Amino acid sequence: MAIELSTTPQDPFTGTPAFRHRGFYLHEGWFFRHPFAIRTWRREDFRGMFRLLRHLGFDRVMIWPMLESIPAPLCAEDAAALREFRGTIADAQEAGLECWLTTAANCVPDPRIAAKPWRERNPFPLWTYADPADRAQADPFLAHRSRLLEIVNNADAYVTIDGDPGGIKGSKPEAWMNVFRSDRAAVDRYGVDPSRQRLIPWIWCGWGTDGVWREPIESFTRAEMELIRAEMPEPWALLPGRSYRAGHANGRINIAQAEELGMIPRSTIFCYEAIEFEPTPPTAILQFDIIRQNLREESRHAGTAEGIFGNAQQPVMVLPNLYFFARAAWDLSYLDRSDDEVLADFADLLGGPRELLRLAWSCLRLGLEALPADLPARLRGATLAGEAAAHIPGGPRRYLDLLAAHAEARIALLRAIARPAQSQAQAAEGLAAGAEALVGWWKIHRYVFDGNGDEPYSWKFSHPTQVALLAGWARANTRGGAVIEVAAGILAGRSVLPGPEARARIGELINA
Repeated sequence: MAIELSTTPQDPFTGTPAFRHRGFYLHEGWFFRHPFAIRTWRREDFRGMFRLLRHLGFDRVMIWPMLESIPAPLCAEDAAALREFRGTIADAQEAGLECWLTTAANCVPDPRIAAKPWRERNPFPLWTYADPADRAQADPFLAHRSRLLEIVNNADAYVTIDGDPGGIKGSKPEAWMNVFRSDRAAVDRYGVDPSRQRLIPWIWCGWGTDGVWREPIESFTRAEMELIRAEMPEPWALLPGRSYRAGHANGRINIAQAEELGMIPRSTIFCYEAIEFEPTPPTAILQFDIIRQNLREESRHAGTAEGIFGNAQQPVMVLPNLYFFARAAWDLSYLDRSDDEVLADFADLLGGPRELLRLAWSCLRLGLEALPADLPARLRGATLAGEAAAHIPGGPRRYLDLLAAHAEARIALLRAIARPAQSQAQAAEGLAAGAEALVGWWKIHRYVFDGNGDEPYSWKFSHPTQVALLAGWARANTRGGAVIEVAAGILAGRSVLPGPEARARIGELINA
């Protein structure tokens, strides 16, 4: 039975929403630990997330399940896994969400990755790119792609990005259109309801560019949209993506071009990175000001655009951002709520203690004096009684444990660097304690960006703001290489990092 948004007087979802549809993108590309990485979710995690999204006010979900890691020819095991994923699409629809399936346009996996089950493969280091304009490359690639769509034939829409990943330098938009023509034929032949199952070009970095953000994209994306407007087979819609600020990546270029070409009524505006930057190690970090800025900038299209979308690579740790984005996309006046008011509302939705959750969600903004020493213990002893909380991937108990461990790491880091070192022995102890806090949190989530999951610890696997705090203290409080050896010895003795790794990491901090 589909979850309906309540319309009781005290409920926020009353009246007509500002943005007719509010969507969220589940990025499955990268490996780290459950429940942080979407790639690790089981079907019940997806089912819970779909219901949670409904409680938050979303009515669409887009998933990148990485069909690009299924090589040709399709084997029986991969076909069975795809049929299972077809059930996940149905779960989203049962929860009351439109479900969009996204793909890259021309990524071809190395057949060797089939040695692992589909959901455990990392194709990033091994991809090649088929040229959709070259029949010798395109025909087998598109035939295999059509075979995959034959199985996952129940999505409400099929989204294809214009690059990142994928693309061919110098290729014309007509080559990209060949992919859509093939997909349209596959959906028309195999789809459960082809007349309503749309194709959606995701306008992002420009088909045919010399890599991502290596040259101006305006001429590429405009040519794409002009061709789409003229030749895209019906039914279709548009997903123009924007960056979180002007002057970075694509800024608002794609939205502005869609407006100039009269395509906003067919568009769902994708506010990429408004909810969470990418890449970001799992961290409870608030981006309310960015959400405010982006939604205010796009509010001019609220009554005209088909909808709006947000994304996160690890949504569990940034759930307050998801809540604020969806609630404000429904009611733009909610953008005027203070951060603390938003957090209180979200705590009420989860049925948890307002002040404890506010501190946990805000801990990276707070100093040591504002973080009670017993905050982690109190979080572990709390409960979340709201219906929405029951659907958090991993469960509400695990969620509170993660918030506690995250706060614990923040408090330990701040304690380690709370005062200047009075000796080099104190400097070594402070460095070791700060590193232990960061590595300890990493050992819980094991984020490695697009790696395989077995990489040794790197500072880039921790949030840069926290690494910067420790690095700044290290540079101000250490003199000479002896500190490196002593701090590394402490870390090795506590089994935080092996000795050689510890020496390398501490050296990087001091010499950064």
